[in-house]
Amino acid sequence: MLEATTPDSSDAVRTSQDSTPQYASRREARAALEREARRPAKAVAVPVTVVPAGPAVASVHAAPRTAKPTRAERGAARRLTAPERTVAVAPRVSPSKKQKPAVVLITLLAVPGFLASASLPAFAFAPAGSEHQAEISEAADALNAANGTSQELAVGNTVVGAQVQQDAITATSEAELKAAQVAAAAALKAEQLAAAALASYSTRSSSSSTTGTVSGTVSSVRAAGDDYPWPSAGNTLSPLNYYYRQCVDFVAWRLNRDAGSMSAPWKYVWSNLTPTGGNASAWKSAWAANGWTISSTPVTGSVAWFNGNHVAYVKEVVGSNVIIEEYNGMAKLAYAIRTIPISSVASYLYPPPR
Repeated sequence: MLEATTPDSSDAVRTSQDSTPQYASRREARAALEREARRPAKAVAVPVTVVPAGPAVASVHAAPRTAKPTRAERGAARRLTAPERTVAVAPRVSPSKKQKPAVVLITLLAVPGFLASASLPAFAFAPAGSEHQAEISEAADALNAANGTSQELAVGNTVVGAQVQQDAITATSEAELKAAQVAAAAALKAEQLAAAALASYSTRSSSSSTTGTVSGTVSSVRAAGDDYPWPSAGNTLSPLNYYYRQCVDFVAWRLNRDAGSMSAPWKYVWSNLTPTGGNASAWKSAWAANGWTISSTPVTGSVAWFNGNHVAYVKEVVGSNVIIEEYNGMAKLAYAIRTIPISSVASYLYPPPR
């Protein structure tokens, strides 16, 4: 009798279960199942046993049927074919902590410091050490070339202990400025008066033994030699501290002019010329007190001193005569020029040392 042997289906299931490969993910398992489904089925050969005795009867069994999958296999298949679920994991949030005041203060101080350091120029972070000396020197040379050559000053040890002396600086006070302005205005007014003043008289006198006058002229037009700056001023003190248009003020003006003093501060004034008195009678004694020259011989620029309380200026010496210029002599408070004998003058006061 021919008998076909069929393997037990339970053995096949166990074998398939034991031989099921392990996959890393469901995606790989699904891909493996799809490949197995597309692979063509293989024919299963059924062995046939031939028995020589008896009538020839052939018994051929059909192909074994496929075993029904168990519940566990169906559940595994569903899990493999199920789509993967994406699980969103929320980030872990640490509980907020209250910042300490010291930490906040250090942060407020440190952050501006970092920003200030970042804004500094590159040379503010010059590298230190001998290995960077060449780089530092090159940067210094470039900076000097851009800003000009630097200069070095060597100070000796003896200078360290020396005391610094400051120059005395003086400033003109407001009162001094006002006084200077007043003096300048007075000088300007005097010049204007001198330019506009005219002598309105004329006279001629004969020779007289009492006055010593040989000849004298006074013109209605101001004489060329009259350079007195205040010919029309009133009866007050001049900048020389003598009275305007008196003989002493005119002679003091001529002494200043010859000394080159044409404006304030004047070289000769009442206080240093005749401090013992302003009248002409006190001039000779003032000369004697100062030790200045008094002579009977006239020289140009000397003072002709008369006994009658009068002084004049010696313009020129001509033989035995002298030409004198004066104010308030031949005419009251006016300029005049005369030629008189040398002997008619009591003394000649030479100009003070300049």
